[in-house]
Amino acid sequence: MSDRRSKKDAIEVKSQPIQDELVAIKDRLNAIETIQSISNAPVVKQYVQEHLKTKDAKKIMKECEQPKTKSHLQTIFGYNSKQALHHHLKPLYEVDLLRDKAEEDGSIVVEWTNLFRRLPKSTIKSIIGDTK
Repeated sequence: MSDRRSKKDAIEVKSQPIQDELVAIKDRLNAIETIQSISNAPVVKQYVQEHLKTKDAKKIMKECEQPKTKSHLQTIFGYNSKQALHHHLKPLYEVDLLRDKAEEDGSIVVEWTNLFRRLPKSTIKSIIGDTK
């Protein structure tokens, strides 16, 4: 006999104290990551510069300052296919500069990772400049 349950039969348990604790843990991790990024900013800057050598990479990073869908990126940069966009995104994912994020509405957007986002704004501007 197999015990297969549909999603409608599944039980979801929520606990406000657990949710509150998770939020507190995330806040502490964010604080630690911020301190780490600030203290290692010169090293991170050099790492990022080594991986943002192409004009397309810099333009994509600039555009993703605010999360964007892949279809938006494909359209705005005139890539003729998803594969063409993927060709430019893949290296940025591999070096942890961009990531996918699921929005509340279920859509997937591309956004900066914390590694890049936590660099000082002046450093970010000096790296990606005005690419538009």
